[in-house]
Amino acid sequence: MEKQWRIVDVLRHSRHDWLNKIQLIKGNLTLNKIERVYEIIDEIIGEMQQETKLTNLKAVQFAEWMMTYNWQTRLISLEYEVLGDECDLSSYDEDLTTWSSNFLNLMEQQADTHDENHMSISIEVLSEEVKLFFDYSGTIKDKDIIVQWLRRHQQHAAIHLESFDIHNNEMTVLIKIVF
Repeated sequence: MEKQWRIVDVLRHSRHDWLNKIQLIKGNLTLNKIERVYEIIDEIIGEMQQETKLTNLKAVQFAEWMMTYNWQTRLISLEYEVLGDECDLSSYDEDLTTWSSNFLNLMEQQADTHDENHMSISIEVLSEEVKLFFDYSGTIKDKDIIVQWLRRHQQHAAIHLESFDIHNNEMTVLIKIVF
């Protein structure tokens, strides 16, 4: 079960993240690494633009889950990007959050504490559908468990599993929502 964040928890995490970013900038300024400072600022701007795009999808639970995922100690680090224009996914919010959260929980069970495990989610907004591309690199203890789960959950309300490809240390999964 996912942690329910109180406002004070969110503000604490946000303040901590921003202090880290400011300290990184300050440290690079002290070392007179001006180019690196500009790179860090560009990275921050990119992250904020992606958060804006994510929240503009109007899937509040899903956005909250994605934006706070890395705030807890996890075996998998998560990053995301939103491609395309904004759309209203509010009617798909619960299904999208449930499917994605359950899938990442499954992947956490397959990950190894001794490896770097990373999941990247690309959300492509098209005129008649939204595609979510899950790209995983890291430990996969038992591919069969993942395949069985995907087959059992290939149709979850509005979520349609389009394809998946699993190898020893990497996996791709494509799901879509059709309007």
